Amino acid sequence: MFRFGFSVILSLFILSVSFAAEKIVFIDIQKVVVSSKAGISAQAELESQAKKFKEEIEKKQKAGESESQIRAFAEEKQKELMQKRQKIAEKFMKTLQKAISEFAKSKGYKLVLDKNSLLYGKPELDVTQDFLKYFDENYSTIK
Repeated sequence: MFRFGFSVILSLFILSVSFAAEKIVFIDIQKVVVSSKAGISAQAELESQAKKFKEEIEKKQKAGESESQIRAFAEEKQKELMQKRQKIAEKFMKTLQKAISEFAKSKGYKLVLDKNSLLYGKPELDVTQDFLKYFDENYSTIK
């Protein structure tokens, strides 16, 4: 009788551990950042702004402004670009966190890890493509 009870408890424990393990997944966040519609859009916005600043600097050079004025202007524009990059990155990561939370809840995942923080993970636990599809469908741009 004791053996039977122990076997049942052991079986239930193993079943619950294997079930719990299936609720742990990972996502390649870096891939989402560079491959998602929102990530590509954010990068394009930054590149457009950088190009605009470069053109403004070139105009000042052609207009014959002094080297010190151009350098000061370039430093100011570089600072603006860095602030814009920081603002976009913060908005993107906040949106990404929200999307991961929604995605995890909808799929019943108990734990979502970043692939780049793992030492090892079974390939079948990688849900990057599923999440990327979800993210692109629901967050094509960052507002």
